Amino acid sequence: VLPIVLWGRRAPTHCVSTLLLLDDASIIVTGCHDGQICLWDLSLDFEINPRALLFGHTASITCLSKA
Repeated sequence: VLPIVLWGRRAPTHCVSTLLLLDDASIIVTGCHDGQICLWDLSLDFEINPRALLFGHTASITCLSKA
């Protein structure tokens, strides 16, 4: 499975309001004021690359928690 995200000439804004670093420290999850959640891959040399952008509502993401 390969996630694909498409947008216009400019990427959507992502004003981070909350952040979660998973236990294995390989994935960062950020939530923003516009209601988007972004997954980031964190490499061993601290390079951050986007994995997926999740959106579907406009409420601000104020808290992220491991379930």
